Amino acid sequence: MRRRLLIGAAITACLCGLFLARSSKAQAVSATQAPSDYDPNFNYDCDRACLNAFVDQYLAALVAHDPSRLPLARDVRFTENGQELELGDGLWGTASGLGTYKIYADDPQAGQVVFMGVLQENGSPIILCLRLKVELRRITEIETVVTRKEASGLARPEALVEKPIFSETVPPAERRSRQNMVAIANSYFSAIERGHASYVPFDKDCNRVEDGTQTTNNPALGRGDPNSTFQLGCEAQIKLRAFQPDTRIRDRRFAVVDEERGLVFVFGFFDHDARLRSFTLADGRVEKQTRTAPWTWEIAELFKIQDGKIMRVEALVNAAPYGMKAGW
Repeated sequence: MRRRLLIGAAITACLCGLFLARSSKAQAVSATQAPSDYDPNFNYDCDRACLNAFVDQYLAALVAHDPSRLPLARDVRFTENGQELELGDGLWGTASGLGTYKIYADDPQAGQVVFMGVLQENGSPIILCLRLKVELRRITEIETVVTRKEASGLARPEALVEKPIFSETVPPAERRSRQNMVAIANSYFSAIERGHASYVPFDKDCNRVEDGTQTTNNPALGRGDPNSTFQLGCEAQIKLRAFQPDTRIRDRRFAVVDEERGLVFVFGFFDHDARLRSFTLADGRVEKQTRTAPWTWEIAELFKIQDGKIMRVEALVNAAPYGMKAGW
């Protein structure tokens, strides 16, 4: 009997030792790197800090021109401005440094994170929007939108300054459900299409920045024109019906919903068929359309929503071929 007890105790000790060794091995793995093979003892959940670490790891690999530094899924996909490329092509060959302007929006529930920030490309500032999808601690999707000065008349990467509002936590009492946040962001695009802002919940101090340029409440951008729409706020511009040349806003993808910080990130396209040659604003003024050919804006847009209202809009806007698709 005594011999059986000793043998049982020895077996138990061995099993405990094996369990502890495997647990230590799992804990020793990097926060953003999964084991080479699936390990049932590894915690694959990826919270906000984990998702942001993936972004930082991606940016470091990008400026080092070395995608092999990343924990990638075998079937990872990569696009830049809607074009599917080999990972290592495009901005991977020209990125030359990191900037200080950074915004992170995290959606652990969907395993996705979006970054907007300024980088250097061959010594010139650019604006980068990056979406990563992470599954089992490996990157499965990489979507990037790069705004360069030569592709956007409004692009002012050097003008972008830190906006604490995007990193501020929304008080629990002022948060909205994921579905409601998506509906609020979507109402913004629908209002632009229809020229009707009454059902969009704008904060009275709402502002919008496009490619580094503030395009609301900014009289200076109108170069002294007393009728410039740039001097108006988010709601007033839509009520003026200043966006009538926007034929449709399609392929809206609500990629990230960050309930804790009140952020919704959207990809989409603004199409203009150029058939409308003139249009009448709500105040009776007649505007003429100067562009003569159809065109599309590729957009990446971040909304800050608090207490059910749109407080800030930060957007990247790129000229694109008419009818362009996102590649996803």
